[in-house]
Amino acid sequence: MNPNVQAPSLKSLIFRCLIILMIGFCLSLSENIFAQNFSIDQIEDQLKKTYGLEKLKALNQLTEYYQQSNHRKALKYGRQAVALGEDIFDVSNTNIDQKERNHLIRAYFQLGKAHFKKENYFESLENFEMAKFLANEINYQDYQAETESFLEKIQSKIESGEIKENFFSKNLGDIKVGKVFSDASKDIKIKTEIMTARSNEKKGDFSGAIGHYEKAINLLRDKGDAEKINELQLQIAFLLDSLDQHVEAQQFLSDVIKEIEESMAAIPPENLADSLTRLAEIEANAVQKEVHESLRLEQENLKALSDKYAKQKDYEKSLAYFKKYQELSQKMVTDSLGLIAENMRKENEMTQLKQQKRIADLNVKALEEEKEKQIRLRNTAIIITLLILISALVTLFFYVNKRRDHKKLTIAYRDLDKTKNKLVGAEKKIVKLLNQQLSGDVVKQLLTSNTDKPGERLFVCIMFLDIRDFTPMVEKLSPEEIIAYQNNIFGFMIDIVQKHKGNLNQLLGDGFLATFGAPESHGNDCQNAFEAAKEILREIKERNEARIIPKTKIGIGLHAGYVVTGNVGNEARKQYSVTGNPVIIASRVEQLNKTYKSQLIITEEVYNKLEKPVKLTQPFLEVEVKGRTNPVKILKMA
Repeated sequence: MNPNVQAPSLKSLIFRCLIILMIGFCLSLSENIFAQNFSIDQIEDQLKKTYGLEKLKALNQLTEYYQQSNHRKALKYGRQAVALGEDIFDVSNTNIDQKERNHLIRAYFQLGKAHFKKENYFESLENFEMAKFLANEINYQDYQAETESFLEKIQSKIESGEIKENFFSKNLGDIKVGKVFSDASKDIKIKTEIMTARSNEKKGDFSGAIGHYEKAINLLRDKGDAEKINELQLQIAFLLDSLDQHVEAQQFLSDVIKEIEESMAAIPPENLADSLTRLAEIEANAVQKEVHESLRLEQENLKALSDKYAKQKDYEKSLAYFKKYQELSQKMVTDSLGLIAENMRKENEMTQLKQQKRIADLNVKALEEEKEKQIRLRNTAIIITLLILISALVTLFFYVNKRRDHKKLTIAYRDLDKTKNKLVGAEKKIVKLLNQQLSGDVVKQLLTSNTDKPGERLFVCIMFLDIRDFTPMVEKLSPEEIIAYQNNIFGFMIDIVQKHKGNLNQLLGDGFLATFGAPESHGNDCQNAFEAAKEILREIKERNEARIIPKTKIGIGLHAGYVVTGNVGNEARKQYSVTGNPVIIASRVEQLNKTYKSQLIITEEVYNKLEKPVKLTQPFLEVEVKGRTNPVKILKMA
């Protein structure tokens, strides 16, 4: 319990408990939970009592409603809508106004959207393509922009490989991704060609329909769907006959029958029902073949007699037999087409029966799911009500027993919080002041370690930096201008030193002393110091050229060695410092820049520690410096 929060009064708590009990009672009435969805519930209840176009409209409305709240239901109603729409707007259905196909377009669009949200991109692509095709066919504009947008998103996911990773790898296992996508695209093309052919057929463009049916057949041959190929071939035979191309229709029909017989002979029966169906088809084909053979022989005899009398120049008999030959040929085509039409009618009836059974099964499943849902909701409501009652009683019990202790703890915590806030504020102020005067690592050491411990010996890289001709420059400036110049110059230099893990030890009027590696090392401290020096020189050059600062020249000296570090001073004042011969040598090396007209000089000790050694364009120079017996080897770097 947080004592910082004021305990509520007993009256307030009782009032809250009553509200909780009322909520629990309302939850137990599960039939009222979804009152806001009354209209949707009405549509679902009436769905099994509606048929045809009105049912399609209701399914579309349900699919759109559940897009956001229940993806499973959106998919269920979307599939039902598409299946029903395909049946309603079949080309052979003359009882429906085909101008109402915008409802089928909406069904395809909504189902594509539902599949997209479930990351079923193949199914989504197929449905969006169908919606686009139908919209273009009747020049329907409502969903075209959104459909194009979704198709672009799917294409983008395919090109970026996102679908391959997120969809294929999760759902297709070891199936080859390229083959699956190719098959899906081919299925969409086949369906589009067939629908285009049916549209042309409806418009009376039989030649165009035949062309699209032939394209679909070629695609189906690659897929190996013999049953669908035969169906489309028979349709082509009908269209040829409708174009009065009876001879071509008969020849085409003979080829189709032959192909059907060959394909049926090559397919083994899967089970008893399939075997019986196939046997019946074979017997029917045998009878038809026998009749066809008899008529064909009679046809050949008539043709032979016609040719015979033509050679004898008895043209009257020849013409009579040729007329009988043509009548028999026409009868054969008509009988064949009639048989095909009867088979297709039976197939359509079977399809409708299957569709009705599927709808009935879906309705039964939906009722069972709804019943289970109501039971779960009722049980959940009862459990929640009991839990709320128990929680309310427990809360009231603890409230009565802990109220007095709570008041005492509240007072104590308030005083503690005030003290804590004062200490936090003071600590922040101290750290801020220290950071303004010292480097971050030094501040950290001062705050976390024992300041009275003796100094320690560390290997560091020392940088001395000096501004050339500083004294003549500042003699011409006011005190305010001098401070502004120093802040402008040293500001970015200090940032660069700290960026490369260095610490500023002393800030002089015309330069500064910085160390890399004290009070703690950050890896190769010589490399850090060298990179900081180069960046300072680059920044000085850019600012000079841009005239951001007055024309300024500097000199930098780098030397490395072991120094003694620690807090130097008395109890009243101490300063973190570095002491040792390397500090003096680094100062002397920096002064050599004036002698050699350079800006950066490093010693051999620094060069040997560089991780990225610089290619030497000149030999090391040996110079004598104060404070060292042996000469110091130096290298001019800039």
